[in-house]
Amino acid sequence: MSIMHTHIVYINDQPLRFVSGSMLSEINAANNVHVVSEASFSINEIVDGFPDYPQGKDIIYLCNDPDVSWKNFISLFTFSVAAGGVVKNNEGKLLAIFRRGKWDLPKGKLDYDETPEHAAVREVMEECGLENVLLGEPLLITYHTYIEKKKNILKKTHWYAMTTTDEHPLIPQLEEDIEKAEWMTPEQISQQVYANTYRSVKTVLETYLRSH
Repeated sequence: MSIMHTHIVYINDQPLRFVSGSMLSEINAANNVHVVSEASFSINEIVDGFPDYPQGKDIIYLCNDPDVSWKNFISLFTFSVAAGGVVKNNEGKLLAIFRRGKWDLPKGKLDYDETPEHAAVREVMEECGLENVLLGEPLLITYHTYIEKKKNILKKTHWYAMTTTDEHPLIPQLEEDIEKAEWMTPEQISQQVYANTYRSVKTVLETYLRSH
């Protein structure tokens, strides 16, 4: 599918893509998508209708100007910024955490006046008890929505590749609902984590594994 370079946000763990109507021929040839159009539905109606959309499919929102539609979408939410990473140790294993019933990656909100790079390293160290984390290249940025204290939140998360030489036992941050933190081989990631994680997190891991 060649329409990846669009604005993408995950709502209820389903990707919503803002796509130009000029790409309709490519979309019609794609599998596993559900197409809606701004000619028929407003941004508000798209968001409100998500519970009724087919599960497991990418929701394509056809619009004249994806950038404008994306800005209109953002205006409906309270904005939050976070950062996290995919960490590799000396054995070539990757760090995964188990939180609230799903496998996840360490990440967290930026403190006041903190850069995403600094926050990503800090959150990894705090959530897993690591002491030596080296920041690598940026991987991608993801967006997902959730409700907190009756507010609609849009979270933007900066993801980075990281490495560590730390050989101390991992210490999951229990106050952040992290039940366990484990080092896993790429094979374990694809077999265990992919089967029970968020689609956005799977995208981050797939992006990392394609380039490392």
